[in-house]
Amino acid sequence: MKNVLFSTTRQWNPGDEFILLGCMNLLKEVIGEFNPIIYNRNPEVRQAFDYLNPLKNSKFFKKNNVLESFLRVGFWDNSFKEDTNAECIDLVVFAGSPEWRSRRLIPLYRKIIKYDIPTIYLGIGSSNYFEYNKLNKIYRQVLENSKLITVRDSITEKCLKNVKPYRMPCPALFSSPFEKNIEKVEKVGLMFGSKNAVSNNNVSKKTYDFLISEYSKIIERYGNFEVVCHYIDEISEACNIYGRDKVSYSYDSKDYLDIYKNYDVVIGHRVHGVGISASMGIPGILIAHDLRADAGRGFLAEIMNLNSANNILGSIEKIENNIHEKNNELKIHKLRYKQEYHKLFQEYVM
Repeated sequence: MKNVLFSTTRQWNPGDEFILLGCMNLLKEVIGEFNPIIYNRNPEVRQAFDYLNPLKNSKFFKKNNVLESFLRVGFWDNSFKEDTNAECIDLVVFAGSPEWRSRRLIPLYRKIIKYDIPTIYLGIGSSNYFEYNKLNKIYRQVLENSKLITVRDSITEKCLKNVKPYRMPCPALFSSPFEKNIEKVEKVGLMFGSKNAVSNNNVSKKTYDFLISEYSKIIERYGNFEVVCHYIDEISEACNIYGRDKVSYSYDSKDYLDIYKNYDVVIGHRVHGVGISASMGIPGILIAHDLRADAGRGFLAEIMNLNSANNILGSIEKIENNIHEKNNELKIHKLRYKQEYHKLFQEYVM
């Protein structure tokens, strides 16, 4: 059986795992069953400069509970390690995210080059503009030898024009194996964000204030709602504001299929909360708080800027008045791009 290594995060951001799930669903339909292995970019597991730290090599030190309590010694996560033999890896998949050019990935890039491992990039994005020629040489080397590159936003498409990427929806669009039929907007899902959460899982004060203000209007208009938390730091605050019976969360990213399927429209700042919902045929309104929001176009989301004069209730009502059509449009969109991905896999990966 083939061994496929995915660059992703585990137990950090459920959105990364929605992308991973979509990538796996797409690949299985073309290449069949495989052994999924992950290169875990979770910052609790991998720090930006770990590749320079000899203490992270588990072979250099015997187990020492005292030392481990004060220093990051060794690597115990059940994922690809710096000293893992990569000869058995048949394919490396960069599963979405702007972190395809992160320092955390330097050990992986070195393994790809050393063992000449085939690679594909699926739905990668960017959180800012960059110059291709200023990328680390090893990133450029792997990109230029990659079998396939698809990007999810216009920034990445422009910045990577040297390697001729395909502009495609983020693979989170294929995270769900099923779609729901929606005839009426009965329940609304609201994604909660906290300014007090840890860095990179928090939102700015401006975004937080916008969410709290706009959600109060939605709740007044649509009494049947739930608030969805993606990160542990959000739960207590969300429960205090909206009540425990209105808050949904799980440590397991796969449970979000069961969470989001309960809603007929979703609203929030989490791009991939909108993405996993779109995969089920549920329309979304994405609150754009950074450049990554452009990826929401691949989910047919209505994108609302924090500085815009758009009326969020008006946007929901527009969806509500055409909910059956919006639901069907997403199903057709998903099928179309699944077929497009399959064609690319057949041409470049098989």
